[in-house]
Amino acid sequence: MPICLSKQLNLGRFETRTERPDFPFHQVTQVHGNDIVHLNEIPCEADGIIVNWTDYKNPLAIKTADCLPVVIEGESGVVFLHAGWRGLANGILQQSEIKSIQPLTAYIGPSIQSCCFEVSQDFRENFPQSSFFHEKKEKLFFNLQAEAEKRLKDLHPHLTITISHDCTFCHPMYHSYRRDKTTQRNWNIYIKGS
Repeated sequence: MPICLSKQLNLGRFETRTERPDFPFHQVTQVHGNDIVHLNEIPCEADGIIVNWTDYKNPLAIKTADCLPVVIEGESGVVFLHAGWRGLANGILQQSEIKSIQPLTAYIGPSIQSCCFEVSQDFRENFPQSSFFHEKKEKLFFNLQAEAEKRLKDLHPHLTITISHDCTFCHPMYHSYRRDKTTQRNWNIYIKGS
């Protein structure tokens, strides 16, 4: 099973795979929202999973095709998020569940980078205070990763944040909806203690 990326984090490992894993894992039905749910609420529609370390048994999975997979490790547990531009605009990174795990580190996995995330002028209305827009050859681009990092740092100044620079649009090994209009997804996996 192809693994595009494997990254050792403080308390676990993050992987991005191009196919569904063949081992047991927890996932939610993602809806581009801002809800974060506990394991005992799954199956359900949400865009984040929170697990206390004492309840952690199986890996967690978040599917993306350009959006940001975000792992936040804390003293008491982990939060794994699907954060597209809608989720960011609607405050998924400001949810109280993140604070509740006493966050220590965050990792933003492979996602569409500002080199390829072209947006319309109207898109600015979703992030009216953001300084992460730039123009290139009369086209407007947005830096999702920088916006996510700022939002996390504003609430958790001590948080150590690492960002993958792999662009899902640029690199054909990743599935990209913007590039191919594909229905396939990248399977982002968090495995505790690996």
